Amino acid sequence: MRYEDWHTHNSLCKHAIGTIEDYIKEAVKLNLNVIGISDHFPYEYLVSELPTLDQIPYEEYAMPLYDLDKYMFQLEELREKYSDQIHVRFAFEIDYFKHQDYMLNKYLKKYIDKLDYILGSVHVLFGKAGTFAFDDGRFLNKYREYSVNDEIYIEFYNSLQDMIKSPTFELDIVTHFDLPKKFDKRVEDHDTVMEKVIETLELVKKNDLMIEINTSGLRKKAKEQYPSEEIIRKMYELDIPILLGSDAHHPKEVAYKFKEITKLLKTIGYNQLAHYEKRKRSYIDF
Repeated sequence: MRYEDWHTHNSLCKHAIGTIEDYIKEAVKLNLNVIGISDHFPYEYLVSELPTLDQIPYEEYAMPLYDLDKYMFQLEELREKYSDQIHVRFAFEIDYFKHQDYMLNKYLKKYIDKLDYILGSVHVLFGKAGTFAFDDGRFLNKYREYSVNDEIYIEFYNSLQDMIKSPTFELDIVTHFDLPKKFDKRVEDHDTVMEKVIETLELVKKNDLMIEINTSGLRKKAKEQYPSEEIIRKMYELDIPILLGSDAHHPKEVAYKFKEITKLLKTIGYNQLAHYEKRKRSYIDF
């Protein structure tokens, strides 16, 4: 099969290496069928609404608002340039912030009709440790403010649930479903956290969303894809659709470990991956 990578970043987001074209060239070299360009939507529209956002370096997490037009223009040019070699799909990875959909949509509405899909994410918590970018290694000291790691997972899944239930937050795909394990901060009370996981999966199913199998965790201290095999098996039981994302932040990470991960997915029982165009989902066999 020709793989499809639906989660990639580039230098516009300030923490990835390489231009959009660099990622497309690598995908062509790997003979991918689709490369999804899904850079981080800006945070700065939130600053006036969430003053505590200044406690994290949000300018390093996403492109600035003034680059949105540039991003879309580049995508349109590159899709045309490489149209005979690969399908280039347009997307944003958008972080969910409770009660901020109105502000988000003021800026998103200009671009939404051009998108093929939207990744919905949670990277920032507003809980026991205050405003906390839990997947940024510079904030590992914040973990000490929790009595057990489970509290971070519960805050994370509560935020995912709020995102999924929001009638005004646009998304198609839930990303890195167990991201708090990135630094190998593992669950301690398995049953309690798994109960929250299942609640969240049931919401995904109810809202006809899907979950990416994100291979970037294999490059992190966790040494495991997001989500874990146990969660993927529960997703299969619930008939939740999936697709693959490398979450590449360097061109050489495109389609990272896709061959190995598809073997795992086949073992679990999956034989189809989702495919998007203009926010419409279809499926390919693998």
